[in-house]
Amino acid sequence: MQHPFRMHRVFSERPFRWALAGYGDLAEKRVAAALKASGSLAAVWGRNPDKTTEFANRHEIPLSCKSGEALVSQDVDAVYICTPPETHAPLAQMAAKAGKHVMVEKPMALNTVECEAMQKAARENAVQLGVAYYRRSYPKMIRIRELIREGAIGVPVWVNIATHSWFDPAKENPQHWRVEKQRSGGAGSLADIGVHRLDLLDYWLGSSEVTYASFTHLIHSYEVEDSSTVCLRLANGAPVHLFCAWNSKVFMDRFEITGTEGKIIAEPLDGPELTVIRGREREECSIPTPENFHLPCVRDFIAACQEGRSPLCDGETGARTSALVEQAIQAAQTRS
Repeated sequence: MQHPFRMHRVFSERPFRWALAGYGDLAEKRVAAALKASGSLAAVWGRNPDKTTEFANRHEIPLSCKSGEALVSQDVDAVYICTPPETHAPLAQMAAKAGKHVMVEKPMALNTVECEAMQKAARENAVQLGVAYYRRSYPKMIRIRELIREGAIGVPVWVNIATHSWFDPAKENPQHWRVEKQRSGGAGSLADIGVHRLDLLDYWLGSSEVTYASFTHLIHSYEVEDSSTVCLRLANGAPVHLFCAWNSKVFMDRFEITGTEGKIIAEPLDGPELTVIRGREREECSIPTPENFHLPCVRDFIAACQEGRSPLCDGETGARTSALVEQAIQAAQTRS
């Protein structure tokens, strides 16, 4: 549970006002639209002034800021940080000190030290800190949590997670930071796509710890691993096996939870398909995904700010996932 949030701002009937840091692929495809649909998007800032202005014009954002300092000084309620991970901690602390609520993309930061600094800044300035692990707000993911809590599968005894696809960005590709150790958070597929699965593991089954990790460079030659195998242990001792990779053009995304009484299978994880097995009975469900993946998560964050409660994924929760990545990196290094 994040430190109790003290409402320091009286929200009027006016729309919730956002400022956006970042103009990359994610901001372009989903985040800007989600912020506008949930309130108003007043300002944007990015490293390249020309690209920032172009983004502002394209998305009809009134103000194109020249610096991060200028962005957080605007008359807004919150700042959404949609930049590479190495900028998350400094921008989040800057926004919090300016009295703005902060929502940050995943992974939360480069390491747990930075995560702690972000939480400290939020506490000291009485603002909300949320992490955009947006899958928590999907109706399908909420239903899985309900099923587990209802005891539909009994006591969890094994979790199997496998996700792989192809990712090999050229050096000039704006997404190349994802394969650079110093910018990505020290890992590749694990820090980028694995963290979403680790967050859902936390959401559904509580905290866990890493017991084994192996990073490999099977196909690609970039700095970070192109595949990772991580074994974890749930609080009750049940094993978790996670494999995530960027070295196969055959797409796979499976999340399987086995219990004493049944099993839940989400495959593909982001699709509407959900299989629930109770004993020998098998139920196939279809629960549609949101049209804009980020919108429900953004709306939850706004409600959290207005109601004085923690968002679906607060700073403490987001930091737990970053800690697991850190544990996995250290375990893999020990093996090499």
